[in-house]
Amino acid sequence: MIVTFISECQKNALKNTRRVLDSFANRIGSRTWQTVITAEGLKTVKLLLSKTASKSTAVSCHRIRGKNRTELVWIVGNRDKFNSEGFVPVSSTQTDIINTQWENDWDYLPLIKALTAVAGLFHDLGKSSDWFQEKLFKPGIIGDPWRHEYISCLMLKYIIQTTSKKTDLAWLSYLEEGNLNKDFKFSGLKQDKKLFK
Repeated sequence: MIVTFISECQKNALKNTRRVLDSFANRIGSRTWQTVITAEGLKTVKLLLSKTASKSTAVSCHRIRGKNRTELVWIVGNRDKFNSEGFVPVSSTQTDIINTQWENDWDYLPLIKALTAVAGLFHDLGKSSDWFQEKLFKPGIIGDPWRHEYISCLMLKYIIQTTSKKTDLAWLSYLEEGNLNKDFKFSGLKQDKKLFK
């Protein structure tokens, strides 16, 4: 089997670990070793590391299984230096992340959901133009003078500006009541130069 040893030892424990692991494996990093080894050889390595183990000792052994997978075989010494899968943490915090306010306090979630729904509904509205529809039946690739997503944004902006009261509640109610139908006139959109700035 192919195994990798990771040392998170401190002080003198690092010297002792290096001495043992250098005897059995190739050092591939300052604190990493790899080798092909038998099950008996692996038992011997673990026994030798355990004999010299102290509070500063922390060594994990990973078996390579397949192309993209490893499994933790054992840890000798301080298990807190590794997680349950034998990985080394790259940062730590004393903050209780599970119960922090920023994680569970989505004040704007209803707004985000509403805006996402409106974006989804209006994304392809710009494809309803005569120019875009005619382009679909022409051979070859034809570039758009204006992207359909941008036209969709302009159409939504025009709807908002043409409602009687220009408040979010007014134009959202306008859409909710079904006032936007196939008879809605976007003719003012062509003349309104301010929209294209």
